[in-house]
Amino acid sequence: MKKFTFFLITLCSIQIFSQITMTKDSSFGNEGGFITSFNTNQIVLNSHLIVLKDQSILYLINTTDNDYIFKLKPNGTLDSNFANNGKLEFEVNNFFNAVLQGDKILVYFGPKNVVNNPFEDSKILRYHQNGTLDATFGDNGVLNEITESTNPQSLSVLVLADQSLMVTNSNSSNAKKFTIDGQLDPSFGNNGEINYPYHFPLGQADNGKIATCDINSLSSSIFSFYDLHSLETNTILNLNHHSCHYLNGLPLQNKNNRSSKMTHSGLVYSVFEYNNYPLPDFSRLIVMKDEHIDSNFNENGFVTSADYEQFLDVGFSEQQFFVLKQKDQQKSLIAYSSTGTSLKINGNRDFALQSGQEIEVKPTYILVNSIVQDENNLLNRVKIEKFLFQNNNLSTSNNQLKNVEIQNPVKDILNIKNGELAENFEIYSTDGRKILQSKNFKNINITNLPKGIYILKIRLKSGEIVSKKLMKN
Repeated sequence: MKKFTFFLITLCSIQIFSQITMTKDSSFGNEGGFITSFNTNQIVLNSHLIVLKDQSILYLINTTDNDYIFKLKPNGTLDSNFANNGKLEFEVNNFFNAVLQGDKILVYFGPKNVVNNPFEDSKILRYHQNGTLDATFGDNGVLNEITESTNPQSLSVLVLADQSLMVTNSNSSNAKKFTIDGQLDPSFGNNGEINYPYHFPLGQADNGKIATCDINSLSSSIFSFYDLHSLETNTILNLNHHSCHYLNGLPLQNKNNRSSKMTHSGLVYSVFEYNNYPLPDFSRLIVMKDEHIDSNFNENGFVTSADYEQFLDVGFSEQQFFVLKQKDQQKSLIAYSSTGTSLKINGNRDFALQSGQEIEVKPTYILVNSIVQDENNLLNRVKIEKFLFQNNNLSTSNNQLKNVEIQNPVKDILNIKNGELAENFEIYSTDGRKILQSKNFKNINITNLPKGIYILKIRLKSGEIVSKKLMKN
């Protein structure tokens, strides 16, 4: 039986040279992409991606006329079983977004400016995954007039660990807590209101802590971490007083928080853009861990772009960050390790793209979302491209190398030799779903897995990750 070898290194005198192999997934959509166009009267204002547990995709599109949700199968084709042949249409054009609540889809709309009432028509709707309205939510599927704000984009809906909802509805009033079925929870806080001064929720970590960003702060640079049941015990992190917003000892005044995200482990990362003439424009990726700036990330908690480079979006998967950047109208992807080391993609710093405004990063692939022009230079097209990636970690050490031998192909029991230096083992399907995890460094039972190709990831105690293809017979 053939074997392949992973090299696991002791923690002394280690040098890690990491590369990432990236290719376009030609099996997705039409030769790696999905594209759809609207008529010339419908200019696309915004678009956003949500990946479901089965790797199907919700494509949210906001145009000057209507709002849409397309549902794509994992292979990048329209799911005809969703709504009207794969498309859900809303005859409104106010700000809208969506989040997942278990196997339900929550679609929410910020207020819309109308003639007789300055702002109205804010609401949350809940849909089944086939695109039909769930009448058990709110009032026959709809929760109406949920915001008093005149800023449509101040509306945010966070699904908590127990599937209840935290709705941020203003930059000047308190957030509200709703039950899983869209009823105000009067047993919580002040008749359902959350009396806490920070408003835009980024997410909830596995430990229950919620991270928020103050939308009133200077370019959203004040972050807070708190527990819903003990609001008085919290951590406030003000980046305005940190070196991440300084250059050569001087504070940077003109900054813009382009993107802030949070992982389930509690890692928070933000992309800021700086425009301080006569300095060249530049961007920074800032990383926060354990409710503080992560001093292990590039030794100061941030990495800085080259002059005139603009970081547009960022995503995190396993042990690396992927950054969508632009310079001189050229879009590309770059990567950093969890410690801030620049990683090469296919041997180069930049992986060139034709377009891009947003990325969604999964364990084995990246989706690039774009708004593109038609032949008349009108922005009435949207596009999704899928790229597969794999880590190739080469390690050297002054100490004797220890290797882990794993049989490949395998039938029912994956036997492991010399696996003591591994933290855990994870098996993914080729579409990026994690289907098995084990801390057993001797063997893993994969009897229940169908025959086929999988991705085996070994997380080392040193923090590095090794990925290889695994064949089950």
